[in-house]
Amino acid sequence: MKTPPASLRIILLAAAGAAALAVPTLRADPHVDIGVALGIPLPHGYLDVVVGHDHYYSHRGTFYRRGPHGLMVVRAPRGAIVRELPPHCARIYVGDVIYYRYGDVYYRTVPQGYVVVDAPTVVNVPPPPPPAVEYQSVWVGPTEYLFKDGQFFQKTPEGLVWMEAPHGAITKTLPSDATSVWYQDNEYFECDDVYFRKTPEGYKVVPTPFPK
Repeated sequence: MKTPPASLRIILLAAAGAAALAVPTLRADPHVDIGVALGIPLPHGYLDVVVGHDHYYSHRGTFYRRGPHGLMVVRAPRGAIVRELPPHCARIYVGDVIYYRYGDVYYRTVPQGYVVVDAPTVVNVPPPPPPAVEYQSVWVGPTEYLFKDGQFFQKTPEGLVWMEAPHGAITKTLPSDATSVWYQDNEYFECDDVYFRKTPEGYKVVPTPFPK
């Protein structure tokens, strides 16, 4: 095999360097535990998402950043890559391009998973439907929480903050993917390591019923 001339080798090296510079520094590292090392609680099964120099957390289609009161709900950052799509995504075809839409956030496939992109600039894409799951107001004593898709939040002046599920909270409905768990002849419902029991008033958040 002949060695390419020096001028050609320089061109090839330059092209390879340019391609390396063009690759964005994006990654999504999966975790399935509570992030106690950070000093703040995190949702069970969260993802670390890094976009450039900015650090986010993603869970069930919601993105978070650390704020003065804990994990603040933020808009999905363009360029964020996740390994799996959020539940209940819609598939949209624009010409030969496939988008996945969750609320008003659009994704496209990449080798690492799915990347958040701008909405397609075409007039025939239907507007996002209203959220399938609205926030429920849940009171535990004098404290109000907002409940959505198995997660609890509190309002702050800066926005919504994710909270650990408060024991005793009663919700009107269960998350759509909650699973039935039986222990000592009692039925529980589990979602993201949070357990509920059915009561006449709704579904009550209870401690984990069995030792781990």
